[in-house]
Amino acid sequence: MFRTLVAAAFVALTASTAPCLAAESNMKNLTFDLSSVTRANFYDVVVPAAKAEGGSVTMYNFAGSFGDAWKELIRRYEEKYGIKVEYSDVKGDQANQQLIAVQAAGQDAPVDVYFAGGGGYPLLSAKGVVGNIPLTKILPNFDHYDPILSDTVFGVAHGGSFPLVHLNQTAIGYDSAMVEAADVPDNFQALIAWAEKNPKKLGITAPAKGGSGSGFLYSLALDLMTGDCKAKLTDRSLTREDAKAWALTSPCVEPVWDYYRRLQAAAELTNGNADTLNLINNRQLAMGTVWEDQAVTFINGKQLPDTFRVTLLDKGQVSSGDAMFVPANAKHVASALLLIDLAMSKDFQLWKLENKASRSPRTDVSSDQLPADKTIYMLPSSVFPQRSVTADWDMAGGLGDALYEKVLN
Repeated sequence: MFRTLVAAAFVALTASTAPCLAAESNMKNLTFDLSSVTRANFYDVVVPAAKAEGGSVTMYNFAGSFGDAWKELIRRYEEKYGIKVEYSDVKGDQANQQLIAVQAAGQDAPVDVYFAGGGGYPLLSAKGVVGNIPLTKILPNFDHYDPILSDTVFGVAHGGSFPLVHLNQTAIGYDSAMVEAADVPDNFQALIAWAEKNPKKLGITAPAKGGSGSGFLYSLALDLMTGDCKAKLTDRSLTREDAKAWALTSPCVEPVWDYYRRLQAAAELTNGNADTLNLINNRQLAMGTVWEDQAVTFINGKQLPDTFRVTLLDKGQVSSGDAMFVPANAKHVASALLLIDLAMSKDFQLWKLENKASRSPRTDVSSDQLPADKTIYMLPSSVFPQRSVTADWDMAGGLGDALYEKVLN
């Protein structure tokens, strides 16, 4: 638990200053008193510290489709602070294991800012990789941050050290040239009825192959379960293995299996998020499970027809997100803080929403602020955010594992 942050006098820094470890922080290479930093004095303390660090700041990005967004952020950062960013696209699992190994060896981290999958926090924090910095409490551009996300990620407490900087939303996507407006399903039962009326024109991403599929599975379970069953489904203390064991034996989950048996007969189970979109683009499918932001990326790349639209089913579909954090053994902590702060600025978050359909954790950023021609392919305000529900990827993963044993195999 972080102690209360109080304002303190700025400590002059030089390149030769010995590292100063703030109380209750696991940061190895601090050159300033972290406990003195507040939103009010953040720039006064951190900008000189970043300049004194010298060199550059290193950033990892686990999401290949986000490269153009980070290129824009880096352009703004280098222009504003004159600090160069060394940027690398990485595979999330491999980068996680690299950081875990480096942390265990007590070595300096190879990265200062890591854009990582939101579901990675339990593993990375348990291994001591996540720097104990209350980012959401001290970075000025987090002043309008969602208060729930300020301390938790998917229901797990992080104390401000692992903030989501990008939110995404699973949805039902369809080609409006192939599906009449009156026929667009509004709930899960209408969706399966549409699939049975239009065989093999609905694509459901396989849960093991993409988040739009595992998100759909968890959303379906939320829709079908009530009472004690739903309480178990939403128990955040369950691991993926716990969830699988429950799903394999509990009668609570039988309605979900029945639904998927009908889907297996009427719909196509696709091999990934992109596969679903490609099949819609090729008119082999008329409708499918999608990520809103990925669909917009495909449309911008002319990989989907301009008649493509998205919607949410009435009981809600899963939303998710990804985080930026500073590893505990980062070498350029002050520079990293400035980069994460800029990533959460209102201007950049609006740019990201307009160009990537990347939803923002800022409470003062929404698609209502964008020109109408920029929102035509995004979820309409009639369904978002009121039909958005928070992901539980451990439960979704356990349900998916059980689904393959109970139904798909």
